[in-house]
Formats: sequence, structure tokens, C-alpha cells
Amino acid sequence: MTMSSTTSAKLVLEGLTKTFQGQRALSEVSLELRAGEIHCLLGQNGSGKSTLIKILAGYHSPDHGSALIDGRPMDLGSPAEAHSHGLRFIHQDLALIDSLSVVDNLALGESYGGRYWLSDRRERRIAQDIFAEYGVDIQVGRPLGALGSASQAMTAIVRALHHGDAARGILVLDEPTASLSEPDKEHLFELLRAVKARGGTMLYVTHRLHEVFELADRVTVLRDGRNVATREVGELNPDSLIELILGRPMDAVYPEPPHPGSDRVLEMTDLGGGALTSFSGTVRAGEIVGVVGLAGSGADEIPQLIFGATPRRAGEIRLNGKPIAPGSPWEAIRSGIALVPADRKRLGVIADWTLRENVTLPKVRGRGPLRWLSRRREAGDVASYMTQCEVKPNDPEATISSLSGGNQQKIMIARWLRAGAKVLLLQEPTAGVDVGSRSAIYRHLNQAASEGASVLITTTDLEEACAVCDRVYVVRGGRLGAELDASQLTPDTLLGEVLRPSHDSTALDGQPRKSPA
Repeated sequence: MTMSSTTSAKLVLEGLTKTFQGQRALSEVSLELRAGEIHCLLGQNGSGKSTLIKILAGYHSPDHGSALIDGRPMDLGSPAEAHSHGLRFIHQDLALIDSLSVVDNLALGESYGGRYWLSDRRERRIAQDIFAEYGVDIQVGRPLGALGSASQAMTAIVRALHHGDAARGILVLDEPTASLSEPDKEHLFELLRAVKARGGTMLYVTHRLHEVFELADRVTVLRDGRNVATREVGELNPDSLIELILGRPMDAVYPEPPHPGSDRVLEMTDLGGGALTSFSGTVRAGEIVGVVGLAGSGADEIPQLIFGATPRRAGEIRLNGKPIAPGSPWEAIRSGIALVPADRKRLGVIADWTLRENVTLPKVRGRGPLRWLSRRREAGDVASYMTQCEVKPNDPEATISSLSGGNQQKIMIARWLRAGAKVLLLQEPTAGVDVGSRSAIYRHLNQAASEGASVLITTTDLEEACAVCDRVYVVRGGRLGAELDASQLTPDTLLGEVLRPSHDSTALDGQPRKSPA
């Protein structure tokens, strides 16, 4: 690609190279965005996508490389320069402040509506009108941290859309649907298509490949810091796209699930807490069970309630027939229950600790009568689980913050396999995880289930729920709305159940809802 041949393009990046501590993150990467297109940027974790976006945003300066926007040079490595050229970003880390209200977060990096003085009432009214313009229902006066992850994501999205120039700017979105339900995702896609219709240009990063075929015009694939392909979406299918990303054919992303046993290991009766009013369900030995629901339905709180991380208001939880005390994560761990939370950075790992320390965190094994700790023995113990879970690099002394999201997720699974967990609770197990790591995570969950573990996952990815789970519970309005077994599971059927009014307790065929097994 040459600059002279692409002067009509909206954005042209040429020869971007970036090295960190002797390791090359980007190597001579070139990228062209056409005006009025949605262009997907794809690649495995560690392929260079985040580095490219941070260079565009001015967070990093490239070792060398150049950029043109509308044929005019843009200095890379300057946030002010990126902002003045109409670039707006929705990062994986949403750049929001939990302690501030939605109103204040909407104004972050931009400005309030008032010109000469601030009025809280007026700013709330202006913010409410802005969200209404984009069809988003949100309580703008509340602290952002008191809202769910979907509302937080939509706050960042509306901020970028409102303060950007839809017709002349460039919107960069990095995994924007990771915490969105299917209806919220469709709403976002409608907004992005409207921006495109007004002439807007978007660079869209995702690991959910079905989104590429729903939304994008073209794709660019990075592998090991290099640009390996740019294609029209119409020229591709899922298999050929996966092959471009991995550099090899991939027979199946979703492995064949194991056959569950008949013993009920985990039983929940009239469980209530947070937004959840009443939920009853079971998970058998060797079974993978899914829970899905709209944001605010309470579905995503079920693993936290079982583990004791969220106060239980009502109901009973039994493990192998024995009650589990409410509100006690320590008791849950001692009983063999493990939690892999959706928010890896805040709740899942300790960023500046080593892989060894993160893996051994819930179960430290001392040696001898005084329970002395041996770093060498601990590292050897951890390395075997890291190998089993295909963690790269397999270096127990590396800090976990240096790993990609997919490898951090594998570390959390390795942690609980080492602890001997018999019940695995996972929230959004593959959010922000590339297709290769995603397949590996599914294999590890299947292996754990085949060895008798019980697995419960909450997910907003309906395709994942259908492909991975033996059964799926649908939660609506804080209550159990439906239970579907493998023979009933399709994304369309599941979406229909998720969207069904919460007071409707009849199945799709008009028969009463199936009661929990």
C-alpha cells in the first residue's frame, strides 16, 4: 500500500512498528479505512491489535510509521492530535470512574452542557435527553459503579457517539459487546449502522466472529504483529476467517460436550439476592449448565450468590445434599466451589503478582510440620497446571499483567483445577478471548466435566450457550423463566425465551414451562 494510491481513504496507516523491551509488538503494519465503512480488526490475543489502537489514541508513540486522515498527516503519539482529528475510542477498559455519576462520566474528556455555570438539575436533564436520543434507558444521576456492566458499557458508547462527529470522525471500538446482552448488542449495531449511513467510519475489534458477518464491510487480520490479510467480508466464511486468524485450519471451535451423570451435585432452591428474586435449578456431575438473561435480570448474579460473594437474601444452596452457608466464599472454597468472575482485572487476578502466586492463591501448600513455603516446589507444582491449561508463556515467575486476556483466563481455570474444585462457576468465560484461546478454554471445561466436575456458566453469547451447554436456564425479571435441554437449544430459540415477557410462563409450543430438573 502506498500513500499516493490511497489519498481518498479516510485513514491510512503505513509501516507502523513498535517494540517493547526488545519484543516487537507491531512490525510494518499498514491499514486503510475507507470513508463510511465498518472495518473489523481481528487477531488472537497478543497479535498487536491493542498496540495499534493505543498508537492511534496517542497512548504509545510508534518506533516508526505514518498516518494520514483525509489526506492530511497526523502526528502519532499525541492524544490531543488524535482528538482534534475526530478520533473517538471505546476501549476494553471503558475509561469511566465508578464513583462519579453517569452525568459526570458522560462529560469526561469533553464538556458539560452548561456554558457559563453548572446546574446539577440542568446537567441531569441534558444527559437524560442525550441517552434518550440514542434509545438508552439509564438513571443518569446514580453513581456509575452502582449500575451493571451493560449500563456502564452503554455510557461509554453514548459518550463516544455524542461527542464525536458521526459524519466526519472515526470511531474505534474495542470489544464493545463483551458485557452486552443480545438485545443490547442489536441496539448497538443499529446505532453503528445509523452512524455509517451518515458517513461515519468505524474500526471495530472483536473476538466474536459472528459479529463480523453481521456488521462489517471489510476485515484486516493481524498475526504476530504483522498484517496478514485484508478482505471483503463477502469473500469469507467462518472457517476461512478462523484459518486467517490462526494461520492453520481449525476443525471445530466448540468440542463435543461430555455425557453428564445422573447425580445432582449442586442444587439451588428459591435463591434470591441482588436483582434475583427466586431461582431454582440443579447441576449434575459431569454437566455443563448455562444461565442467560437480559442485563438486570439477575442471571449474572447467580454464580456470585452461590460462591458467597453477593449476600444471599433468600433460598438454599446444597452441595452433594449438604447446605452451604450463605455469604462465605471461604466456606465455598473449602467445599470445592470455584468462581471465575467476569471482571478479570478487578476481581479475578492480582495484576502485579506472578503466575505462581495467582495460581496458588486459594490453596497454599506448605511443607513439613511448620508448613514452610518453597518457591521452587511451588513453581514446579504450578507449571504442570499451566501446561495442562496451555498457558503461554509457561513461566511461573512472569507477572500476570503481562499475559493476554485469554491466557489470564486460563490461569484462573488452572488455579481452580489445582485446588481440586468440583463445582466451577464461570461468568462470561470467553469475553475478550480470541478464537484459539476460546477453543482451549472449552476443551478444559469439557475435560473437567468428563472427570466429574459440575460446571455452571453465565454468558451473554447465545451461540456459546447453545454449543457448549447440556442445558440452559433463562432468567427473566429476577425469576426462572425457562429451562431448555440440548435438543431445544438454538440461538433463535434461546433469544426468543430471553425476550419473552417475564410474566409469561408458557413455553414456545404453548405448553407450561418445564420445571427445574
